[in-house]
Amino acid sequence: MPAMPISAGARHDFLRRHGIPRDWESHTLGQIARVVGGGTPSRDEHRFWVGGTIPWATPTDVTANRAKYINKTTDYITEAGFRSSAAELLPAGSVLYTSRATIGAKAIATVPMATNQGFASFLPRGVDGDYLYYLLELLTPTIKRLGAGTTFDEVSKRDIRTVWCAIPSDDDEQAAIACILDAVDTALERTRAAVEWARELDHSLLHELLQKGLSPNGHATGGRPRHWTIRRVDEVATVGSGVTLGKDVSGFKSVELPYLRVANVQDGHLDLSTIKTVRVQVDQVESYRLEAGDVLMTEGGDVDKLGRGAIWDGQIPDCLHQNHIFRIRANRKLLEPAFYALVVESDIAKRYFNRVAKRTTNLASTNKTQVRAFRFPVPPTLDEQREIVAVIKASKGRVAALANKEAALGAVKKSLMHDLLTGRVRVRDASKATAS
Repeated sequence: MPAMPISAGARHDFLRRHGIPRDWESHTLGQIARVVGGGTPSRDEHRFWVGGTIPWATPTDVTANRAKYINKTTDYITEAGFRSSAAELLPAGSVLYTSRATIGAKAIATVPMATNQGFASFLPRGVDGDYLYYLLELLTPTIKRLGAGTTFDEVSKRDIRTVWCAIPSDDDEQAAIACILDAVDTALERTRAAVEWARELDHSLLHELLQKGLSPNGHATGGRPRHWTIRRVDEVATVGSGVTLGKDVSGFKSVELPYLRVANVQDGHLDLSTIKTVRVQVDQVESYRLEAGDVLMTEGGDVDKLGRGAIWDGQIPDCLHQNHIFRIRANRKLLEPAFYALVVESDIAKRYFNRVAKRTTNLASTNKTQVRAFRFPVPPTLDEQREIVAVIKASKGRVAALANKEAALGAVKKSLMHDLLTGRVRVRDASKATAS
């Protein structure tokens, strides 16, 4: 017997993996919802757009929304534009679901709206709309498989309609499951907002402390302290370049060692999830070997890679760095490395390197001369520098704690979705769900 096509097998993934729990029923998505597409009025006809009152969603509206519900869009079309296109007016309660490029972004419309052709939207029939919203999240990996093998990520409404699932036959159980997941989503959204607020506060605090310093009570002062000096990098540190990749070392005594790439050096932190190795001449190792306390800065490339940096704490023994990363090694009598790492992360450094960078289309880069010439405010004592580092470290600790809470809630939601939407854990009615 020939192998079953991927798409054919994917349609039955849910039932094959989870079966049909007692008191549940198996259906295709097309049986529990009407799945419809959208359309785009001609952009050349101003009367289709100017003065439009009908919300018209694109996938970007949904991906940028981040919330469960959506009630406004970037573009609005007129009645004439609506009639001229293949768009349908979706009633409030419809689940907008992107089916092209980004597959699986979703939101529930709270007002009637239309969409472009990048959607396969669901009009629930015989299923709780909130329950369907979460069920689609569980089914999205399966739906994505239906579009596998195409050059452009897209899955058709026809294929989506044929995906099988099992749902509770009791409407109260559907509502109870949605109620529980709503509660987790609310907590997750509040925590996400708290993380964003804490990051904004941390950024503002960093700017204030580097510009104005600390008063005796531990708060920012009203202006830059008079006893601070403005120093060039080369007055308080040395700047080193890294190893050039691809050099032929045959004929020389060489050794293979780990090294950091531009991708490892992020803005304010290091990403050490993937570390590569390079073979270098033994007599050049010391020139490129990193020491704990070295501050790493990227040369550039894409604009977001210009001058971003972080401190190296010696996480990997005998680690080198490539030539697109500068190593700033502080004179420990004058400069606390962690203080300079904060300067690199700040707007002070970003403004300077954006101003002096060599630019071409979508690219920007700096060089060792410009790094050495970078001027920044420096408290004259290491103790004062370390006090500022301690305040920012505490602030970043709060951000990290909130981010960990967000990640934990995300894991709880994922686990609950799997247990509740497959019938592994049963709830009988919404009153019990809210009471628990």
